[in-house]
Amino acid sequence: MEGISMKVSIIVPAYNEEERILKTLNDYYNTFNTTFRNNFELIVEMDGCTDNTPEIVREFSRGKNNIRILEFPKRLGKGGGIKEAFKIANGEIIGFTDADDSTPAKEFLKLIKEIENGYDVVLGSRWLKESRVLIPQPLYRQILSRGFNLLVRIFFGLSIRDTQCGAKVFRKDVVDAVLSDLQVNGFAFDVELLYLAHKKGFRIKEVPIEWYNDKNSTLDVKKVVPEMFMALVKVRLYHSPFKAIIKTSKLKGQ
Repeated sequence: MEGISMKVSIIVPAYNEEERILKTLNDYYNTFNTTFRNNFELIVEMDGCTDNTPEIVREFSRGKNNIRILEFPKRLGKGGGIKEAFKIANGEIIGFTDADDSTPAKEFLKLIKEIENGYDVVLGSRWLKESRVLIPQPLYRQILSRGFNLLVRIFFGLSIRDTQCGAKVFRKDVVDAVLSDLQVNGFAFDVELLYLAHKKGFRIKEVPIEWYNDKNSTLDVKKVVPEMFMALVKVRLYHSPFKAIIKTSKLKGQ
């Protein structure tokens, strides 16, 4: 990609992804190898896997020195896994993407380009006017997503339309500045990460992307809705003058 000179680290958190991980790895490795040659690393983080995901990843990585594998026996959650990968990433630009290839690698390159244009944090968005959702989520998932982002605006004052899209990129100094303050390991991890970056004055930009919903994805609405609300409440309380009353251990599973 013209103009990209900094080394790039891309993290792929994977939990029981044996049906989807190979497609994602092929897409990202081939695209980034063509674009950056040896100036990138792909970090595959796996925790608590009970299927063949680790074997598939290890086989794919043979002979590829710029693929790094992180594996943990116990489940860490998306946020917990990404935080571990943040600690070892060597890139000047560090990002992460979902293991289901919902954001194709060619779209991810758009985010990296905006870092070179001067932004500190760049995230893919499904809800901007120019975004193209080629395989949409079911209506109830879209309603939940919009409702979640409304709560994010109310609780955190973030004018971000889509905090939960899995494609995000950061300058390394952003990661270094917020890593020690991150408490959440579950789906509210993205919100906490963006909120801390915003509080510290980093420049954030949303970029419209082409996105595909994975039809095999499942969601227990009765379970997720109250968890979603409580996770945001806990994050907001933790990063407030009243944080002393919030026990960090209670945040870890949210």
